[in-house]
Amino acid sequence: MNVGSILKYYRMKNNLTQGELSKGVCSISHLSKIESNKYIPHTETINELFKRMGIEWEREVDTYAYWKEKLETFIMHSVYYDLKSMEEVYIKLSAQEDYLQSTDLVNRYELYKLRYYLFKQEIPRATQQVSILKRMEKSFTDYEKGVSKVIYLMYDTFTQNFAEAESRLEQIEEYRERIPVMFEGEVFYQKAYLLHNRAHYSRSTYFAEMAVDHFRKDCNYIRLLHAQLLLAINYTNRDFILQAAGLFKTILRNAKMMEMDQLYQGALYNYSVLQNRRGLHKSAYEMLHELKALLEPGTDYYQAVLIHLLHTATEANIDMDPLIDELDAIAQRKEDPYLLTLLTYFRKMKISQPELFDFCEQTAFPFLVKYGYIGEARSMAWKLANYHRSIGNNEKADKYSLYYYAEGDDES
Repeated sequence: MNVGSILKYYRMKNNLTQGELSKGVCSISHLSKIESNKYIPHTETINELFKRMGIEWEREVDTYAYWKEKLETFIMHSVYYDLKSMEEVYIKLSAQEDYLQSTDLVNRYELYKLRYYLFKQEIPRATQQVSILKRMEKSFTDYEKGVSKVIYLMYDTFTQNFAEAESRLEQIEEYRERIPVMFEGEVFYQKAYLLHNRAHYSRSTYFAEMAVDHFRKDCNYIRLLHAQLLLAINYTNRDFILQAAGLFKTILRNAKMMEMDQLYQGALYNYSVLQNRRGLHKSAYEMLHELKALLEPGTDYYQAVLIHLLHTATEANIDMDPLIDELDAIAQRKEDPYLLTLLTYFRKMKISQPELFDFCEQTAFPFLVKYGYIGEARSMAWKLANYHRSIGNNEKADKYSLYYYAEGDDES
């Protein structure tokens, strides 16, 4: 407890100079040392200085203990991903921000404010908070340095600054002993997430399983669901069909029960990918149709689901006309070359195979490759390879097969 900082907080709140407060109690220089926490005064001196401002020191000790407990509650809610409870405590803490900044609680308060902003998806405020924390780092304890490394890592992955995130993860692994135990599961999860982003599905699976194990032992059920979803996606990419299907069913049930809407939607989308992969296209279509009804039209996610739904409808031989009309409206409004290319692709599906695959080969596939739509380019390459093999053009079939496997899942 920084007695001097709290004393200074109340002196300034009462509009007193150091001379006015210290008169008859101690020298101005002595008070200055107390306020800068360079000197711990006698109890009698503390009591007299606070008494002059109408404050009982013993009651102030209780006040400090109260807000320390509130901050610890705020931290626990953040670790266990209880956003609703975290919001309730944050309102109380933020009303006492001036007081907190006068105590030794300030560093942890500011650190977990960053995590709170990330949970709220308030990126501008999170970015501003990072700048504030950078200026405070010299005063961090070893514990706070460990916390900051993990929360900065979460910020980097959330803002998709993956190069910085990977560099920060290397630093964390180099100084692992400084990371608090309660963050070990989070480090495993972030490691798995970054490896998945680089298509290292085998290694990502290993760390996702580590995260699942840690969150389960820690009874961190919300974070456990996030780790299980990442694990299920990795299982899908590695064709561990039964393991993935079992996990998706568990995640959907628990996410719905816990009213975790975003997680439920993410599980629906990725489960549909698995169902398509195993040839159960009608099941995938039903999942995507449910998901589409849950989303706000016009959002990027809604658009992605609509495109995935169209791809699935073609495989399931379901009427695409209403979906094509909806994609047409979005493409015309946005004047997006990607959407316009896909729109033409889906329309040509209804004409003839030769015309469709000519368009894929001459226009759609080169466009997808050029602008980095690797997943869709791989899918189209697979279809082109099968088409050319069916008409006896093995040279082109091999060319597109080579692209499919070269840009495929990296198990390194």
